[in-house]
Amino acid sequence: IEAIPVLDERSAGFFALGLAKQTHKPVALVCTSGTAAVNYFPAVVEASEGCIPLLVLTADRPHELRNCGAGQTIDQIRLYGNYPVFEEEMALPSVSMDSLEEMRDQVGQSYVEGLRGPVHLNCPFRDPLPPKPDESVPIDFKLSDGFYADLPAAASCISTEPFVINIQASKGILLYGTDSPEDPAAYCQAVARLAEKTGWPVLADGLSPVRNHSISGVKPVTSYDLILRNSELRKSLKPDCVIALGPLPTSKELRKWLSESDVQIYHVHSMGKNLDPTGKVVEVLDQPVEQLGDVFKISETGDGAYCKRWSDAQCQASAQIADAFESESSQNFEGIVAYKLSRWLPKNTPLFVASSMPVRDVEYFWPSNEREIQIYASRGVNGIDGTLSTALGIAHDNQASVLLTGDLAFLHDSNGLLIRPKFKGHLTVILINNRGGGIFNHLPVAGFEPPFEEFFATPQEVDFKKCVEGTGCEYVRVQHINELERCFSSMPLSGIRVIEVETDRHRDSEYRKKLFKSISQTLV
Repeated sequence: IEAIPVLDERSAGFFALGLAKQTHKPVALVCTSGTAAVNYFPAVVEASEGCIPLLVLTADRPHELRNCGAGQTIDQIRLYGNYPVFEEEMALPSVSMDSLEEMRDQVGQSYVEGLRGPVHLNCPFRDPLPPKPDESVPIDFKLSDGFYADLPAAASCISTEPFVINIQASKGILLYGTDSPEDPAAYCQAVARLAEKTGWPVLADGLSPVRNHSISGVKPVTSYDLILRNSELRKSLKPDCVIALGPLPTSKELRKWLSESDVQIYHVHSMGKNLDPTGKVVEVLDQPVEQLGDVFKISETGDGAYCKRWSDAQCQASAQIADAFESESSQNFEGIVAYKLSRWLPKNTPLFVASSMPVRDVEYFWPSNEREIQIYASRGVNGIDGTLSTALGIAHDNQASVLLTGDLAFLHDSNGLLIRPKFKGHLTVILINNRGGGIFNHLPVAGFEPPFEEFFATPQEVDFKKCVEGTGCEYVRVQHINELERCFSSMPLSGIRVIEVETDRHRDSEYRKKLFKSISQTLV
């Protein structure tokens, strides 16, 4: 077991979350009592909503010191509400055989339960914390006996009951959302089999491995958000049935379109959770993607004309995006970073994408490619909490990784840089500094002054060079987005590097709106 001390508990929670995303195995979080445990709450919520395995072990005072004013003592029972998938209060430590066996069974059960999401074990201790000199563990006690560490990661949540769903729909869609499967290549092979069986078009979110792998016979639709902004196509492309895999894509246009359509949605999620806010789901399935070819029986072949309309619209939209991003007017537009990273990053690079505008620009502009980039994001709650620390967890003891983030998300978790002395591996942070929250420029509230700029955009004037170098990390500033390309010609093997590029969020917001309008209106 690798034990990593992290100074800030909130950062520690998200660092563990990133490790769990990378390894697809439970990661243990340990802290003292009181507000230290409270600081894990944001990571526990994200782990719960994103079905990420975490084992949270919070130290506590014994029962006789509760509710009496003892220091660093709060009520830690059900501290995280309903977010843990399992929780337990451990007994006070004892080296008796009975208590050791009970502890082993509790932790073993917690590990299995923790494959579905976060587990909270509250652990009270009496003074003195270290064992007394005359205490020892019984010689015939083996901690490993009774543990279930060799169980496959999905053993506790996959349905094995055979069943078949009959679908009669020639106008169907395979919708691949924000899944991060443990084996992307096998996932994409399953995508190819299901696409061949149904004959339906494949729509893939920017976070889906479907955009980053070569899939035989599949050319995914990636510009669905732009396509659905065209009123005529919005009507003519309405499907009769949708098979949605994983959490739905981020696009509001897509979600609204599904909500307005008379459509049946079969939602496939490994934990059997309904993650569809459209209200159109008729059944939630916990089947693995690899088995879906046996689950769905398609009575009609895919409508060729319907598929061609999707394909033609995709070709037009992607061509116009490429043309626009080669023009001089777009050269320091922040959205172009997501577009060009798909070409610049070395093959197989892990990439973590921050919430707000970065994840949306990836959805809008990240093209289909064969570079097998491993894309991660925290879409359970869609917050900016712990962005840097989560990316560091993904990069730790892994191949050189990249974080694409805005300035507010970076600042919200700048304490994550304090892990530098203990960090193994390399993380490059692409810091898009538009001096505020750019996503709010796209909401109706942007038209209201004076409150908008101060209370929604929340501008900042931080000197990132001092912020980064003050923690011993490397800082680089580029004047132009195209200068980023040389930064990836040879990736470092260790350390944390922050590359800042300044953009203008007001100009970029206007450019993004005009680009969407000009492309969507010309699609036929």
